[in-house]
Order: sequence, then C-alpha cells, then structure tokens
Amino acid sequence: MLEVFLVQLLAAALGAASTASADRLYHSGRISKGLHSFWVSAAIAVICLPVLAWISGVFLGSGVLGQLVAGLVVGSIFMWLYRSLRKLPSVQNSESCLPPRHPSSGPIPPASKA
Repeated sequence: MLEVFLVQLLAAALGAASTASADRLYHSGRISKGLHSFWVSAAIAVICLPVLAWISGVFLGSGVLGQLVAGLVVGSIFMWLYRSLRKLPSVQNSESCLPPRHPSSGPIPPASKA
C-alpha cells in the first residue's frame, strides 16, 4: 500500500509539473490549442493511472480483465478532458472579449444606457 501511495505521489507531482509547463507554453503562444488539450488531458489521465491500476488489481485481479478496465477508465478520462478542453475558447478569443482598456490619465466615456 505504501508503494502505491509513493507512486501516486510521484505521478501527481510529475503530472502537475507537466500541466504547468503545457499551460505556460500555451499562454505564451508557443504551442497550439490542440497540443495543449492533448498534453493536459494525457497528464491528468496518467495521474489517475496508479490508483486505477491498483483498484482494478485488488477488485478484478492482476489479469487481463483488471488491466482492461483500468485502461478503459483512463481512456475515458482522457477523452472526456480532451473534448472539454477543446470546447473552451482559445487565449486569443478570450482576450478579444474583454472591453478595451483606457489609459488612466484620459477621460472615460459614460456607460451606455442600452
């Protein structure tokens, strides 16, 4: 049980670092939205893998059935996250939705009553 905890802790740390790297590269414009979605989805799915493998091994055995169930659950997590991340607006689109900034020294027009 301690080994599973240590492996899970290591997977979580590496997954968090990987996700942070993907976010940093995406927000700086170095990678595309598709690659970012794939990268983050894969990192999060891999974070879940040690616990899912252990649970399926305990309840279903270490044979093919346990591995198949763990693989299906991890694959489902990946696909769900990937589809969800692809639906989010891109960085450029979310910035264009913001109102234009006005310099603090200039006059600010009154708000519209419409």
